Order: sequence, then structure tokens, then C-alpha cells
Amino acid sequence: MRVWFITGCSSGIGRGIAKAVLHRGYSAVITARDVHDRAERYTDSSLALGLDVTDNADIDRAVTLALERFGKIDVLVNNAGFVYRSSVIDDDTEIIDALFRTHVSSIGGVK
Repeated sequence: MRVWFITGCSSGIGRGIAKAVLHRGYSAVITARDVHDRAERYTDSSLALGLDVTDNADIDRAVTLALERFGKIDVLVNNAGFVYRSSVIDDDTEIIDALFRTHVSSIGGVK
């Protein structure tokens, strides 16, 4: 059975992918910054974890817990992200930096 590790599962595409994966009988590590167990029906095949993809220690913790629970990760869906809308004149470099760190997180380096 494949094990999926999915970031950004609080809503939208991430949540939809997690539901589809679990419904099809796969296992899934479901993550979001503020996660609520969204897989109550799938307690044997899911693990819900809080995860900030901009924090390397948090990434290491989540991957370690996933490997302890399932022994492997077959599929990574690095879906975490957020939208920042602004005119060029109103750009906030701190928000733009956070946007970049979230969208280009080091979770893609999971082995």
C-alpha cells in the first residue's frame, strides 16, 4: 500500500487530495499549519500532523513521525502555500519572503 505525505491539507486542493487518497484505500500523512484530524474515518491509515513547511525542525519532526507510523513515504504532495495580493507599490518584503519560503520549502528534499 502506498503512503502519501500531503502538505497544506486544511482546505482546497490539499484537503481534496487527502480525501481521495484515503477513500481509495491508501495511507496518508495529512499536514497543515493548524491541523485538525480530518480523517476520523480512517484512523488506521491516516496520521494528521501540524506542520510549518518553513521550519526545518518541524519538517524533520513530521517526516520522523510519518516514518515511525508507516515505515516509508511513497508519494509527496507539496501543496502548502498561500496567496498574497498587492499592488507593486504596496509590496511588503516580509510577506513576500514568507510567501517564497512557504512555496519553496525544503520538504521537497525528503528522502
